[in-house]
Amino acid sequence: MSDQFIGSVRRYYLQKRQTAAELGDKALELVWRAKQEAEAGTSLPADFPHLSSLAPLGYVCAEDLFGADECELRDMGLSRKQAETILAALAAL
Repeated sequence: MSDQFIGSVRRYYLQKRQTAAELGDKALELVWRAKQEAEAGTSLPADFPHLSSLAPLGYVCAEDLFGADECELRDMGLSRKQAETILAALAAL
């Protein structure tokens, strides 16, 4: 995980969740997921590009993506084109 801007509390918890997953600590991952999901956020629209790929990765609200960059999204398994499309759609929200 890169050291990018943390744009919200939800995003902070998401990054902690992703780190726990990388370390294989399922229990800690679930703790951070619960904290992330307990924070208010603006749900991404149903027609948001690649939402079906983003949601399993924990990106379900705009606040989860604030501060994300192409490198981060590619590290999560998305293609360059997908990352570009997602970031352009986020900027348009």
